[in-house]
Amino acid sequence: QGTKSPADTVLVLPWEAKGGLIGDFVDGIQQYQCERIVSPIRGADYAMQVVGDSMSPDYPSGSIILIKRIDEAIFVEWGKVYVLDTPNGAVIKRVRKTDDPNLVECISINPSYQPFTVDCRHINGWYRVLMVMAAK
Repeated sequence: QGTKSPADTVLVLPWEAKGGLIGDFVDGIQQYQCERIVSPIRGADYAMQVVGDSMSPDYPSGSIILIKRIDEAIFVEWGKVYVLDTPNGAVIKRVRKTDDPNLVECISINPSYQPFTVDCRHINGWYRVLMVMAAK
């Protein structure tokens, strides 16, 4: 879990972290590889840049999201946006429960992208998106 400095800053995870690391993507990153930003909210563990337009317009490409690691065994807020750490990389999607308890449906906000399912046994970490910061 992220350690807070006195200035309430968070590490900005390099997007390269999505490149198929087995295990929690945070574990494979050294703090010296990351810049820090001041978080405008309390409770965020990390920040990450959004790449691509699948979550537009709410999460535009280039925006920064503030995320918090959750314990999905306790509960998941279905319908909310999460970053899921998978062996194929990190994905930012709205998640929905399926009839199969081993699968979660991942939904893009941009209707040009089709929903897909991910096997929960292949999710190394769940991170709830707390806030998005975008330049206008």
